[in-house]
Amino acid sequence: MQIAMTPLCWLVLGIGLLILEVMTPGLISLFFGMAALTVALLVWLLPIPQPLAWLFFSILSVAYILLLRKTLKKVFNGDKEVSNRLNDEFTGRLAVVTDPIAPNKPGRVEFNGCTWTAEASAELQKGQSVRICSKENLTLKVESA
Repeated sequence: MQIAMTPLCWLVLGIGLLILEVMTPGLISLFFGMAALTVALLVWLLPIPQPLAWLFFSILSVAYILLLRKTLKKVFNGDKEVSNRLNDEFTGRLAVVTDPIAPNKPGRVEFNGCTWTAEASAELQKGQSVRICSKENLTLKVESA
């Protein structure tokens, strides 16, 4: 017994594959689902024989995987750039002390037009140039430049 793949069957198959993609990682079922939905539209619009519909499904599945997987993977996973430096935006940059800093007594520094709470292991005077070593929450760790 052979099941006739009507446009409704292709539609149900496509939606089922899209739901399967939501439940499983890998970004593969999505492309088969897209191919099934495309074939559903083609079978609905044109009188395509069943073997040709399956051929379209196969070709479209491979084409969608080859053309869209890399792009969609970036969208869903995000671009992940690994850096050797922590706090790239701050580390190694220069700032100016606005309120004196002493060990165990935070002060303030100006960096990029904003003032920040800063800590240091040595005394630093107002107006002194300092280098940012790291950032912890909203506090900069600094040292004499």
